[in-house]
Amino acid sequence: MILTVSIIALLFAGALFAVGFAVVDRGDDMSRRLAELDPFPAENARNDKIVESLVDAKQQVVLSGRLAEAGWYKTTVISFTLTRLGAAVALAAAGALIAALLHASLFIMAAAALVAAIVGFIAPSFVLDSAVKKRKTQIARRIPDLLDMVSTTVEAGTALNGALAVAVTRMQGPLSEEFRMTLSDIRIGMPRADALTALARRVQQVDLTSVVTALVQTERLGGNVAHVLDELAEEARHRRMSRAEEAAAKLPVKMVIPMALFMLPALFVMIFGPVAAEMLNK
Repeated sequence: MILTVSIIALLFAGALFAVGFAVVDRGDDMSRRLAELDPFPAENARNDKIVESLVDAKQQVVLSGRLAEAGWYKTTVISFTLTRLGAAVALAAAGALIAALLHASLFIMAAAALVAAIVGFIAPSFVLDSAVKKRKTQIARRIPDLLDMVSTTVEAGTALNGALAVAVTRMQGPLSEEFRMTLSDIRIGMPRADALTALARRVQQVDLTSVVTALVQTERLGGNVAHVLDELAEEARHRRMSRAEEAAAKLPVKMVIPMALFMLPALFVMIFGPVAAEMLNK
């Protein structure tokens, strides 16, 4: 028993160390911009062996892109990997401790620790995917409003950069944050077309990519920017309505399982309950 408690304590200590190191090892905005210049960003050398043992170079690039899509710019590949490792170790220790308190066998204790470790290692990935999906949905909803505001400002005689700055100051959410980063990139000397392309590559949202492509082509070929923005806003609004209609069409199918699980048992109780009570009273 003492050995088991000692092992569990060591696991908890390792988990706390991994999570604490992940919190300390944070990126910043400058790291994000430097990473955009290199398709294979280099992390801190002292932790490369830990990360490479869990994710290879290709997976690191994919994970770095997913972190950018979620807006977790202060989270590096190293910190996220160490967080997954710490969560796995912590849940493994918790599973083993619960099994030990229940006086389970050594096999059950090991199985509980293994299952908990797998759940702890996979759970942060699900949280990341959920954050990516939520952020892209928020961006898609705000694109028409941003384009309308920018188009109106451009028609009033303001340059595109100034119109974007005005729109960013009057909006909240991930879309305004991304355009704020883009404007910051433009201010430090990056060409506007390259800054917009980096924005589309960073966010990986279909509607925003279409907007960026149209703006870059208009800038290179020439054209009425305000007219292009109006057309893009109308197209984005139409796509948003189509997605809403599609989601509404899927609701009846999604309601089948809740109805079967919650409504049918209640109906059975209401129908057959009096019959069963009458039979039991005889």
